Amino acid sequence: MIIEAGQLPDINQLLLTLQRQFSNYKVYTFGSKPHKSIIVQKSGIIGAQITLRNNEIMVDACSPNIFVSGILGALSAIFPPYINFEIKITDFLKSKYN
Repeated sequence: MIIEAGQLPDINQLLLTLQRQFSNYKVYTFGSKPHKSIIVQKSGIIGAQITLRNNEIMVDACSPNIFVSGILGALSAIFPPYINFEIKITDFLKSKYN
């Protein structure tokens, strides 16, 4: 899902905001410059990846575990737990930055 944002937050500020809002989940940075992402991990197989680009915040359901991600692949997009978690993160970011 893509959220249009008037002004994007700094990735470090967004990381802190997500850590406070979702304190019962693992929240950490992933990747490297120029497009570092944030992973919000609900469990070993359910998570969401947040990437900041231009004036957009992109939220994608993902599996934070590399092995599980390889097995699930495209199937993760159709299972309700992945979609529901992606929507939960997207709704929070929309209310905060849209």
